[in-house]
Amino acid sequence: MSPGDRFREMAPLAALDALDGQDLLDFREHLPGCAECQAELAAYEETAGRLGASLGAIPPPPAVRQRVLARVGAAAPAPPRVVQTRTLWWPAALAAAAAVALAFWLESTHSQLEKARQRAAALEQELEQGRREVAQLREALLEAGSVRDLVVHPETRLTSLAGLPPAPQARGRVIWNAATREALLLATGLQKPPEGQAYEAWVIGPSSVPVPAGVFQPRPDGSVLVSLPRVEDTSRPRTFAVTLEPAAGSAKPTGPMVLAGAVS
Repeated sequence: MSPGDRFREMAPLAALDALDGQDLLDFREHLPGCAECQAELAAYEETAGRLGASLGAIPPPPAVRQRVLARVGAAAPAPPRVVQTRTLWWPAALAAAAAVALAFWLESTHSQLEKARQRAAALEQELEQGRREVAQLREALLEAGSVRDLVVHPETRLTSLAGLPPAPQARGRVIWNAATREALLLATGLQKPPEGQAYEAWVIGPSSVPVPAGVFQPRPDGSVLVSLPRVEDTSRPRTFAVTLEPAAGSAKPTGPMVLAGAVS
């Protein structure tokens, strides 16, 4: 054991005033020149103060008791043998020191557990973000596959949609197939709709009556790629349009028209 280890082991006993004799003298002589032991002693003294209410009193060293009795004029009994005295108070001092060490260990363990909980929460957030990104990539792949399958079909056609006064920056296209009644709407420049509202697509066929073809919300950048439901009028469309409607959709257009394009 190095001299430094010896004095660090004395720190919890010194915090409890449980050192005496040569150990006490050696520790007092060593302490002023050792910052590490000073920190150890201060920490143990703080913890010992919190544990003081739960620990029993430790008998004072014999030399201190003799001096106190001499000052008050009491007849001091003959000092007991050193071995016997240490037998009476040393186990209590060791128990107190062990209690202090246990308190430190509990505090350290609690701190480590709290850090582990925080790290676990952070990892859970990262995992959830990863799930969202994977879902977005999967959705993008599905959209890309839908566009590819529709575009390569020989009967697929394209209709351009122009932005109207309520959305002058908006532009759109509808890729559609009369045989399968499949249709994809691609648009850019759409503003986020007000709370409780959404955009709704319409197909206008030979009857000139707008047929609802699904509601949607644009992405944060104002773009959208949405597959329209297969409605009968997509087999003979004359016009595709987009209006601003309640979020649940409308049976007929009630809001301003933001995009429209005639089939040529």
